[in-house]
Amino acid sequence: MRPHLACVVYVALGTAFLSAQEPAFEVASIRPTPQSTQTTEIRPTPWGRFTATNATAKSLVLRAYGLVDSQLIGAPAWLTTDRYDIDARAAAPPDGPEALMPMVRRLLVERFNLKAHSEMREMSAYALIVARRDNQLGSQLRPTNTDCSRATTLTQDEVRAAARDGWPPCGMAYTVSFVTTTPAGNNVKWRIRRSGVTMPTLATALQQGLERPVVDQTELSGRFDVEYSYAPQPQPPGVESVFGPEAPMLFVALEEQLGLKLESRRLSVPVLVIDSVDRPSEN
Repeated sequence: MRPHLACVVYVALGTAFLSAQEPAFEVASIRPTPQSTQTTEIRPTPWGRFTATNATAKSLVLRAYGLVDSQLIGAPAWLTTDRYDIDARAAAPPDGPEALMPMVRRLLVERFNLKAHSEMREMSAYALIVARRDNQLGSQLRPTNTDCSRATTLTQDEVRAAARDGWPPCGMAYTVSFVTTTPAGNNVKWRIRRSGVTMPTLATALQQGLERPVVDQTELSGRFDVEYSYAPQPQPPGVESVFGPEAPMLFVALEEQLGLKLESRRLSVPVLVIDSVDRPSEN
């Protein structure tokens, strides 16, 4: 069967905590999500717009701080159940979409009255390490000297054109999902390209599908162009993957394609402890 292609451009977020002087959006609208809305999406863009649809306040906090669920302590129940639509815009294009996250953190402080503090706690996590003892990397993890400052001046059309060419602007990621319909249901595979990414940023990005903190312990400095393909779940018997008869799981893909390994450990990681938070007023 012919696979269906769907393309998404997004960025990986680094872990950051409360700062006294976070920049602010020029305008921001926060409204409860209509009950008819089904799709959930949180999208920062390189041209200074941040939108969220049908998003819980908890998901906003996790995205803004680059955390997984276990790193958020003291969240009230409504943070997981109440859903919001947000449309916020910066006065000028930021230095890449990830630069919008300090503005989202300030939005949470000002509009949700979020008061929180950070701590270090030991918990189950993954260490991202180089897999081989000779430190040789995989063929799809390539050092780059790309000038990432150029990405800050790209227009919306230029970003989309770069995505169509297969590699996103520096500091961003490009994901293609391949969906094959089978008698058992839809069979999904992913191909991900990250351009000009640092290892700490890659570690944080990997958290999204693992639900555990990922800590960079590769000792690799600089930026890299990264490409890896994997199946998010085991393939049904007899299903032919667009990546071959057996699409690898994420752990295998990282080791075979990038020369990196995720190793389960007990690690000291940052957590965000919520002291108080309020529902925002409609505006």
